Amino acid sequence: MAKTSSHMLQGDVFTVQPYRSDQGHGSRAGRAFVLEVADEAASNTLLASLPLLDRLLGEKIAAVRERRMEEMVDFMAARMLAPSVVELEMAQRLAQRHARILNEFGFFSAEQLADANGSQASNRAALADNWRKRRQVFAVSHPDKAARERDIYPAFQFENGKPIQAVQEVLEAFGGRKAPWKLALWFTSNNGGLPGSARPVDLLASDPDAVVQAARGDAEGSAA
Repeated sequence: MAKTSSHMLQGDVFTVQPYRSDQGHGSRAGRAFVLEVADEAASNTLLASLPLLDRLLGEKIAAVRERRMEEMVDFMAARMLAPSVVELEMAQRLAQRHARILNEFGFFSAEQLADANGSQASNRAALADNWRKRRQVFAVSHPDKAARERDIYPAFQFENGKPIQAVQEVLEAFGGRKAPWKLALWFTSNNGGLPGSARPVDLLASDPDAVVQAARGDAEGSAA
């Protein structure tokens, strides 16, 4: 159906235009329209379909209202629900582990990686974003000094500013099934599948094949 003006829709079968109150039918609630149908057959078809259209529109409106109400309730509940003591303790322990990882190994911002590699792209995050999309590296979310969440890249993934190949193979082994911080914890935690239960991060340079095999074994175990 073509839109012939801001007030009229005209098609091959029917034309719709707003009802004008000066046409002498008095005022009505809501908006009213005049519908002109091309012929009797189309008119009969339209009249027969109106009850179905009315029911479908009613159901759609009700579903949209219900979904919006659920979103509002979820939004409000997330801000009104006080965390339990157990949840607060778990969050504190995780935050401490995250901080230890970043303090021990350091991290890069996307802009720092661009500078280290001499990137000339106007989008300073483009290089790191490309590496991440290709699963060569991963980023974790961390608040900056203004308490705004931003993506940073744990530095143990890089050598001379470039991704370490074994990291990509580990990410491919897990196939997106581990969240970023869980990946960081995996790399920096002792692993029984490595010699001496070493941390994967400590063997990335000296025994990358063992790290990759440990990742594949853990991935298969978690998928079973």
